[in-house]
Amino acid sequence: MIVSSSTSTAIGEYFVLGEILKRGMEAFLANGNTQKGWDIAVITENGVKRIQVKTINWPESKAVNGNFLNFDFLVVVLLNNQEPRSRFFIFDKKEIEPLLSPLNENRKNKSRTITFSGLFTKKHSKSEDAWGKIPNKDF
Repeated sequence: MIVSSSTSTAIGEYFVLGEILKRGMEAFLANGNTQKGWDIAVITENGVKRIQVKTINWPESKAVNGNFLNFDFLVVVLLNNQEPRSRFFIFDKKEIEPLLSPLNENRKNKSRTITFSGLFTKKHSKSEDAWGKIPNKDF
């Protein structure tokens, strides 16, 4: 069963928030569309870190689309309703550019794509469940 896009989005954001809270970090969900480009704020001793969450119904869908601009970390949730556990890939801002499709100036919203194939997930296995990339408040 494939879940609707808006439902997948909500599930992914709450899964990521839960994983962050489970690790003892102070965090909250952004309120609606007030924060463009990020979904979760993590409070650290050095300020706020912004997390963008992208969720796809995987393996049926493989593309993550967006502008990838206004955040510090990207967490991609591979939501597989046939498996008991979803997969999480965590990237900091500097890791994202090489993963993105080329910029197409003809697109109105300037969105780009990251494709999560089986080969991609193997190549970037070090980013799977790499929650330590997100600084804790005691970091």
